[in-house]
Amino acid sequence: MPKTELFSPEFANEVWGKRAAELGPGDVHLAGEEEIFAALSEYLSNGPRLRALNKHSESVTAVDGVRTDSPLAEFHPDPADGSLDGYLQRVDKTADGREWAIAYFGLHAASTAMWDTAKRFADALARCLGHRPGGRVDIDCFIGRYSSTHTGVHVDHAHNFAATLRDGKTMFTWPGGRRDLLGLKSPDYDVHKAEGTALRNATDRIAYFPEDHLHVAESKDGVSVNVNITFWERGEDTRGHADWIRSVLRTPQRTSHDPHSSGAASLTADNRLLLQTVRSLGSDRSLERRLAVAQLVTDSSGRLNVPRPATEKRRLPEVVTMSPVTTLQWYVLDGLEEMLIAANGHCTGFPYRADTEVFLEAVAGGEPVDLSWLNDERERERRPDLATAVTALARWGAL
Repeated sequence: MPKTELFSPEFANEVWGKRAAELGPGDVHLAGEEEIFAALSEYLSNGPRLRALNKHSESVTAVDGVRTDSPLAEFHPDPADGSLDGYLQRVDKTADGREWAIAYFGLHAASTAMWDTAKRFADALARCLGHRPGGRVDIDCFIGRYSSTHTGVHVDHAHNFAATLRDGKTMFTWPGGRRDLLGLKSPDYDVHKAEGTALRNATDRIAYFPEDHLHVAESKDGVSVNVNITFWERGEDTRGHADWIRSVLRTPQRTSHDPHSSGAASLTADNRLLLQTVRSLGSDRSLERRLAVAQLVTDSSGRLNVPRPATEKRRLPEVVTMSPVTTLQWYVLDGLEEMLIAANGHCTGFPYRADTEVFLEAVAGGEPVDLSWLNDERERERRPDLATAVTALARWGAL
């Protein structure tokens, strides 16, 4: 068994960002096999919907070490498979002795179970490190029987944690300085294996390697199944805002210019328009609102940057508390009489009401909150904005 436990002080001080290691799993709670199988099943039937939610949600297939032009339908789950084992057996039989692999990226858009798994893991890592890595978080699944990853030795530029559902995979890793290995495929990298660290992916451990490490996987002895949670160090939160600001600034390309003589000058019409636009971004609060919404979505999702799949409207108990996986935040836009409420990657604007803020403070503070008044039609009519906010939070899985 590994000596270092995941999320332990030893991991934070001696392993994170420094070296590849096999870690004891600690109290990590992954989604169950039925839930994982259900999430994988979404990719063939609902691929466009997933990509609309998360541009990173896609599946990739490879046969005999070569990526296919498009994902092969027969490598995806079929309802007749019935279970994860049934799925694996069918695809391995379909491959008929050929090497095969399929990767599913962005699983947190596919189901609440996968979203919750990634969010719990991200929150636990943040508590362990004392901070969150600055980039996005992803949760993926890798399945197959193959002699080598079809891309060869490569770098993900993300910290990688691999949990194993079916043994068989070994990950060979090298420190970031070994750029001479990039692109090497089996058997060309075999002579370098002893110079790196081999991580055995097994059900009793979590395999970790840092963001800059080169790596390649092998699953020669059986069909392996791994769920990976990855963390990018560097975020681009502000780049999108800067691009948007540039898009609203009018910068015509002049082909002529008015002649000016010596003396007092004034701004040209183009420059006056540019100045007016910049001033309006601050005065009408549109930029502040845009920044706040993006921040709330990112932070309340634990940097998954995808809303937790909403649940159907349900009847709430009379007393509610905040669900364990939830991050609840709000932002008051002074002067607009609006408050932005966010939870689990969802964000909506509501009219500012003092009773709504009191409710949010109680829920965020972990207090049980009495909602029996929701059963009284007259009370709901008296507090419609609070009733709407409570309904939204319930659908977002926050209560």
